[in-house]
Amino acid sequence: MGQYSNTSLGLTIAPTLNCNLRCLYCFENPDTTVMSENVIKKLVEFVSQYIKKGIKSFSTTWYGGEPLMCLGEIQTLSNELITLCKKNKVDYSAALITNGTLLDKEKVLKLKKMKVGYVQITLDGPREIHDKRRPFRNTGRGSSFDTIMANLKEIAGKIPIALRINLDVTNKEQAMDFVSALMNREWFRKRLQGPNAISPYYGYVKKYSKSCGCSKEDILNPDDFWEKDLELKRYFYKNFKGYEYYSNLSYGCVATNIQGFVVDASGKLYKCWNHLGFTEKSCGNIFEPLELQTLSINYLTESFENDDECKECKVLPICMGGCVDVRVKSKTGEFDAKDCASWKYYLEETIRDYYINKMKQRKDSTAK
Repeated sequence: MGQYSNTSLGLTIAPTLNCNLRCLYCFENPDTTVMSENVIKKLVEFVSQYIKKGIKSFSTTWYGGEPLMCLGEIQTLSNELITLCKKNKVDYSAALITNGTLLDKEKVLKLKKMKVGYVQITLDGPREIHDKRRPFRNTGRGSSFDTIMANLKEIAGKIPIALRINLDVTNKEQAMDFVSALMNREWFRKRLQGPNAISPYYGYVKKYSKSCGCSKEDILNPDDFWEKDLELKRYFYKNFKGYEYYSNLSYGCVATNIQGFVVDASGKLYKCWNHLGFTEKSCGNIFEPLELQTLSINYLTESFENDDECKECKVLPICMGGCVDVRVKSKTGEFDAKDCASWKYYLEETIRDYYINKMKQRKDSTAK
């Protein structure tokens, strides 16, 4: 299986857990620690060890906290890693997840020089909704919505953007109206296609850990969330030629890849983004030989193949069993159910839409 491949290395790197926003549903505890020169040096050595073992590709995702609060550290580390990979003929790629408040055109140009291929930004609805959910941390004043929108307009068309709209009970009814309002902005609409497109999608707000700020009462049940998700995809499917949402096979994540890790500012390693900053869930660090803890081994070996419910599911193996962190927590009672993928809820509708669209395309081409 691909999860045991030794030809690639994937790291999610958080140069800090500090953040300038205080999102109500965030699972992280802010920490002002910034990745030091020594940690940067050791992290390059850590990657170098895998290159010596023969990896052919290396990918990194810059994460946080808010990673752009540490742009200097990202630049230093990126330059070192790019040089290392180029010297050893290893393919290098990168992405960045940001709240968008610091991402102006100047920073985008710097990120592109660092081979960042796309960024993810979050907007949770119109100003009055977004600002309640994602206020500035220290002042509590100002509109993070206005700041992000101004930056989004400035960088649109300069880099691919995944625009995440987090959904829960409090904003689900306004979600499509918000998307429609975005579509009424000419600069936004013209950037929905092309090599540097903006790609809006819904994020499912869940209580992934006890530290998550969201309440159980605010979490959508799966049927409601996936109904909204299908509504959004049908909207783009109808309005944009070439847009497809037919399923691709899932390939797991960093938690299920033996050569995938999350790295915090102090050099500790984790096997899941949801564990970042919770040192009791660390599986090692970059300063010592790696010995995976029992928790990490469980994440690598936890499989839908041993789950009777999954084995009877009609969408297997499209989802590959869903989120492994949720799967493990459902066994310990931290979660009520597994994290089943969208296709369990609307695979038949997707196939029907796909078929009707293909028949329409065939009819139109025959009529010409």
